[in-house]
Amino acid sequence: MYGLLNQIAGKTHSGAPAKVPAIFGMNFQSVYVGQSVYEAGVGGGGYQDAAATPSAELLGEIEYVDTCIGNIVAALQTAGLYNDTLVIITAKHGESPIDPTRYIADGTDTPATLLGDLIPYSESPLNSTGIGATEDDVSVLWLKKGVDVKTAVAILESDATEIGMGEIFYGPTVALNYNVGGWESGDDPRTPDIIVTPNVGVTYSSSTAMIGDHGGFTHDDTNVILLVANSSFTAQTVATASTTRQVAPTMVQVLGLNPALLDAVQQEGTQVLAEVAAQLAK
Repeated sequence: MYGLLNQIAGKTHSGAPAKVPAIFGMNFQSVYVGQSVYEAGVGGGGYQDAAATPSAELLGEIEYVDTCIGNIVAALQTAGLYNDTLVIITAKHGESPIDPTRYIADGTDTPATLLGDLIPYSESPLNSTGIGATEDDVSVLWLKKGVDVKTAVAILESDATEIGMGEIFYGPTVALNYNVGGWESGDDPRTPDIIVTPNVGVTYSSSTAMIGDHGGFTHDDTNVILLVANSSFTAQTVATASTTRQVAPTMVQVLGLNPALLDAVQQEGTQVLAEVAAQLAK
């Protein structure tokens, strides 16, 4: 945060004079740590119930971030920049499960463990020195070249209860959100062959220091705060569906540039946040 305060004051992170940037940005890890970590000698973070009542540890992290944001706003006001600044507060992911009674940590019965020698050795649980599988509260799987996807899917479906499987995506259902995967000409090997989303609360981890995680498609994972503020705005709560992907084109438009010049906007048709555009047009 102190580097950002220096930038607002017209300095580099180390305090030397510098031009004030047109865009400021930073990331807080405090709330995520407070949501997910149980540390011996410190206590357990997270929420106390399904109503998202924060634990004392998590509340402390929230209050810390709130204070930091207040310091940033005060710095903008001191520098005479506040009225001309659009403040956006959001998050790149949520945390699942919010309800602590739903949390299940299982690093043994996972999709990657079941498939074992059907996935690259570097990612296989059979390899103690590998990079490991991409698994938290989701399992993202790439198969070895030549392995039949439907064969692997059948293995997972036959043990669906053991791995706490909620949904499984492959083939056309994966291609709804990604390039067509595979090794054939024109396919994209970066796209996973299979994605498994477990039942709410199931996390493919053996860690005793975690009480939640992220990466999946659950409501707890994908619903995050999106607060947009400017001194000229009238306070309102927006009930229409909005996504964090709309933040980038909104920022570009606020800077007086054309959002349609962004490749992602051209390819996906991403819209600016309509309520922000309406407020700025007043």
